Amino acid sequence: MNIFVGNLSAAVTADDLRRLFAGYGTTINAIIMRDTDTGLPLGYGHVYVVPEQAAYEAIINLDKQELKGSPIIVRECLYRTRQERRLRRFLWRGNERRVAESRRHNGYDQTSRQRTG
Repeated sequence: MNIFVGNLSAAVTADDLRRLFAGYGTTINAIIMRDTDTGLPLGYGHVYVVPEQAAYEAIINLDKQELKGSPIIVRECLYRTRQERRLRRFLWRGNERRVAESRRHNGYDQTSRQRTG
């Protein structure tokens, strides 16, 4: 089972994740996601653990546990279909448009970020 691990400090490595999940089944893979331009960690990663029951135990026991100074978030990784991702993006853009229109309507200047009235 693929497990999402979030709120990771910049000092956490993939080996740290492997060691953390070592007591819960077999860790097949651990990866920290990095920015493609800078190579800096993005603050989240994925760990693949088998069997599934051990993965669920890890999620329950490791969520909100502190790792290198910050409490981590451990969740089951949810896969979204392309259609679900598009819908989510569309809804976000619609909300962004509504916020911009309401700011304009209420006299909020977007360029200077100050009220105009």
